[in-house]
Amino acid sequence: MMNTATVSASATERRYTISEHYMEGPHGPTRYWASTPRHGLPVVFIHGYGALIEHWRPIMRSVARQHSFFALDLYGFGYSARPGGVPTKERWADQVARLISEVVGEPAVVVGHSMGGVVASEVARRHSDMARALVLVNSSGMQPYERPLTPTDRLLLGAIGAPLIGETVAGIFANEWGVRQGLLASYHRKERVTPELVQTFAGPLRRFGAGSYLAATRNAPNLVIELQPGEYHGPALLIWGAEDRSIPPSDGEAIKRLVLPHAELAVLPESGHCPFDETPEAFSDTLLPWLARL
Repeated sequence: MMNTATVSASATERRYTISEHYMEGPHGPTRYWASTPRHGLPVVFIHGYGALIEHWRPIMRSVARQHSFFALDLYGFGYSARPGGVPTKERWADQVARLISEVVGEPAVVVGHSMGGVVASEVARRHSDMARALVLVNSSGMQPYERPLTPTDRLLLGAIGAPLIGETVAGIFANEWGVRQGLLASYHRKERVTPELVQTFAGPLRRFGAGSYLAATRNAPNLVIELQPGEYHGPALLIWGAEDRSIPPSDGEAIKRLVLPHAELAVLPESGHCPFDETPEAFSDTLLPWLARL
C-alpha cells in the first residue's frame, strides 16, 4: 500500500485524514481512498461510468466528519487495473466486496452513482452480508424496463461494437473535448463543469487510453439491475437529481416500484445527473441524516 493523498479537517471540526492506497486483487491493483480515524458507519462510494474517486470530492469532507469514508476506482476506470476480458457488474461487485472484506472489515453502507448503482445493487445481491445499507444515486440499470432500445439505439450500439468503428469513435471522444461534452450533457448546472473537473476525468484517458471505456460501453446492455424484490431487506435510499435528462427521476420511481419497494426516494431540485457535485450541500443534507438514523 502507499499513502499519497491527505486532506485534514480544520481545528474547529472533528479531525480526519483521507489517504490513498492500493489493494492487490485477482485482476490487479485497486486504487482506493480511506479516512481515518474510524468512526460512525463505514460508507463505501462507487463512481459511475468514466468517473473515478475524485468525483466524490465535494461531499468527502461532510461524510468523513461523521463517518468512515471509503471510495474506489472500479477496474478499467480511474487508476485501478485494466484487466482483460469483458467488464461485468459481477466482477466489479466482487471487487467492491473484496474491499469491504479486506479493508473495511465489517459490513458497509454501499453508495453507487449511475453505473455504480448497478454495481452497488449487485453487491447487495451477490454479497448481501457485506451491505449494511444501500444508497443508489441517479442509478442506471432500469433503461431496458423503462425505455427499451429504439432502432437508432441498436444501430449505434452495433456500430460501437463493430471492430475498428468502435475504436475510431472512442478515439474521437477520448480527449479533453470529449470529456467536457460528456460532462456538459450530464450536468444541469453547467458552471460546475470546470476546467479542473475536465482535467481530472481526462487524466486516466491520457495514461491508459480508452480501451476499457469502450469495452464497458460494448457491454452496456448487460449492465442492468437484476436485484429482485425481497432479495435485499436492508435500509435503502434513492437520491436523484430532478433535472437529470439521461436517467430521469422516473427511473428512481421504477427502482422503488420494481426492486426496492421499502426504499426512501429523495429528488433534489436544481440538480442533474451528478447531485453530489452539482448540489453537494443538498446531497449531504439528504444522505447524512439518513445515515444517522441507521
